[in-house]
Amino acid sequence: MNDTLKVNYTDLIDIIKKTQNPFSRITYIAKIKKEYGEGFTIFYDMGNGIGLFVRKFIPKKDLILYEESQVPGACLIFNFGNNINFTYKDKKEYVLRSNHFFIELASNKFYCEIPLKKDEPFICIFVGIKNDLFLKMAYPIANIERYMKLAFQQSYYILKDLQIDALQLELSNDFRDENSFEDILKSIYLESKITNLLHYTVEKVSKSLSNSYSISHKKDRISSLERAKEIIMNNYNSKLSIKTIAYKSAINECYLKKDFKEYYGMTILEMIQKRRLEVAKKLLKENHSIKEVAVKIGYNNASYFSKLFFDHFNITPNDYRKELNNF
Repeated sequence: MNDTLKVNYTDLIDIIKKTQNPFSRITYIAKIKKEYGEGFTIFYDMGNGIGLFVRKFIPKKDLILYEESQVPGACLIFNFGNNINFTYKDKKEYVLRSNHFFIELASNKFYCEIPLKKDEPFICIFVGIKNDLFLKMAYPIANIERYMKLAFQQSYYILKDLQIDALQLELSNDFRDENSFEDILKSIYLESKITNLLHYTVEKVSKSLSNSYSISHKKDRISSLERAKEIIMNNYNSKLSIKTIAYKSAINECYLKKDFKEYYGMTILEMIQKRRLEVAKKLLKENHSIKEVAVKIGYNNASYFSKLFFDHFNITPNDYRKELNNF
C-alpha cells in the first residue's frame, strides 16, 4: 500500500463546466483525468451552507484518494458501490459497507484517505453541511453538540452506520446522472430532494441512536460513567484495569466497556492514553528527560511512549520539545 499512488481529490479531476446561478448557486461538473480513470463528479453548492457531491467513476489503477478540509461541519455519505475503507488522521480505519451510509462529523483540521482499487466502481453521494447550520438542523439528535466536540478533539467523529432504505434510494436516484443539474429549474427541483434526504436521514439517525443509546435516559448509569472518567483523569499513571474502574464506579464490567464507548466516543484504553499524552505535553515543557516523562505518565518503556506520542500528535517528543525551545 505504501507504493500506491496518493492523489488529492482536486488533482484527480478536470472541471469541464461551471455554472453560476442566481442566489449564489454554483454547479461544477468534472471528468476524472484519463490517467486515473473514467467517470465524473458533480459539486452543487446551494449557496446556503449545504452542498451536494456526486462521485461516480472507475479507477484505472490502484490509488489512495486523500482529502483535507478546514471547514468544520457534517457530511452524510451514501455508498452505492463496493465497500469503502476510510482512514483518518489518527490512523484509525472505518469501513462503510455497500448500500450503507453514515454521518461524518469533521473539524477544521479534517484529513481522510480512501484506497481505491483498479476497475472497482466508486459510487458515492455526499451531502455536506457547514457546522453552525448542521447543529441547528440536527437538533433531533440527542447530544449532537457533544458529538461535534468529539470531532474537534480528534478531527472527525462517525455518527451511526445504517443501511440505505428505499426512500433514501429514491430521493438520491436523480443525483447520479452527469446531467442532473443541467438547468436552474431542474436544480431547484433537486434542491428539494436534497433537503428531504437530509431531513429524513437526520430523523432516521436520531431514532436509531435513541434506541441504541437508551443510556442517555439512565441517570445512575451516567453517574457511574462520569465517575469512571474521573478515576482515569486522576489516576492515569497507575495500572488501571477495567475491573478496578468498574468496581470503583459501581458498574458492571460489561456495561462499563459498552456504555463508556457510546457515551464518550472512545474506549477506556483510548481515554487513558489520551489523558497520559496530554499530561506528557505539559511535562515536556519542564526539564524532564523523555524517559522521566514516560515513567511519570505510566509507561516504563520510553520507546513505546515515543511511538504513542508520535501516532497521536504526528511529532516525536524530542522534536516537540525542540519546537517549544525555538518558540
